[in-house]
Amino acid sequence: MDAQRLEALGGLVDDADAAAGPTPEQAQQQAEQIAVEAAADQGAREWGMLAYTIGNALAMFAPELKHVYTEDACLAWGRSVVPVADKYGWSGTSKVPELGMALATISLAAPTVIVIRHRLQNPDKDKGGMLTQLKDWWRNKRAKKASEIVRDATDKAAEGMAHDG
Repeated sequence: MDAQRLEALGGLVDDADAAAGPTPEQAQQQAEQIAVEAAADQGAREWGMLAYTIGNALAMFAPELKHVYTEDACLAWGRSVVPVADKYGWSGTSKVPELGMALATISLAAPTVIVIRHRLQNPDKDKGGMLTQLKDWWRNKRAKKASEIVRDATDKAAEGMAHDG
């Protein structure tokens, strides 16, 4: 009778072990699946950030694009790129830091050039600001240089006349 009780108890222990958690093989498989999903999510964020950065650069010239290149839309695009990137062995944007730097530089440089060009073409907008002062300084420097050239030429001509006379 004790043997029957032990066999019944063994069955209960097996049921309890199964309810307690996955087998080591199942746990390993779950961990691998989580790692694959985490890598795909990171890749989607990286590719999405690339699209988002490009979209922001384009929106400087066409503001209506700001509503197209939203974070959600770019993340969705990034998720669609990951399987293609995996298929073709593209290593992702993190492997090309120069691309990120170039896009970040464009996003800073483009508006700077646009604003400075506009201010130089419309000095009334600058109203005595630094750009107007810089422009005036440059003009005065060029005028001073031109007058020095004329004065030197006049002095040389006068010296030449004095020696001839």
